[in-house]
Amino acid sequence: MPVELEIDNGIGILHLQRSASANALDSAMLEQISRLQRRLQREKSVQVLITRGEGKGFCAGSDLREQANFTPSQAEKSQRLEAKVCREFLRLPQPTIAGVHGYALGGGLFLATHHDFQIVAADARLGLPEVKLGWNPTFGIHRLCQLVGVGVASRWMLLGSEFSPAEAAANGCITQVVPRAEDVLDACKLLAEKLRQLPRGGLTAIKQAIWGACGPQWVRSDAREARLYRKCLTFSEAQAGARNDARKH
Repeated sequence: MPVELEIDNGIGILHLQRSASANALDSAMLEQISRLQRRLQREKSVQVLITRGEGKGFCAGSDLREQANFTPSQAEKSQRLEAKVCREFLRLPQPTIAGVHGYALGGGLFLATHHDFQIVAADARLGLPEVKLGWNPTFGIHRLCQLVGVGVASRWMLLGSEFSPAEAAANGCITQVVPRAEDVLDACKLLAEKLRQLPRGGLTAIKQAIWGACGPQWVRSDAREARLYRKCLTFSEAQAGARNDARKH
């Protein structure tokens, strides 16, 4: 199974298990995460949720091997699904924590930023490389601008360069940096235990209030970004970028 939910003493751990594909998000994986999210909406035994990637990294973003075979229309639809799955982590009644080691690039970084907290290994690889492939980040721009400000978000996206976890933390993109990849899960569990001790009603109410204030803007922005992505895919440079990057993975 590409995704597994483990529950222990009120803490859920969502394991991304496509390590052979760098935990890239393909249609089957997204559909399975979506099903588990629907379960978590009513799962009283889970008070806090941690998401982590198995293998060498957290998530390398969209599965470009799959995307390379899509028409622009199919690719847009796929990115709308990916955006919806990421947003649902913010809509869950439970606080959510992303535990990041290795790589969190493109959609993988945005998957992490759509959690309430992010705990990241100091040597993790973070970045939004889409512009180098010929298209825009396909969702999460509005969320990123809210976290780090328009200026920093613009520089990160327009340059397409990687940035360090220390820089990400200093700009409010992530919550905490830990020294080693091996420290990530323990730090996530420590934070989860602190959250688990707080009254559930208050935590859920805060999340509902934030979604009510910000959710509609995120939905509109994500739809616009997916349409722009579809437009980019009509250009030969983006088509070549998708094929070349797919071969690398």
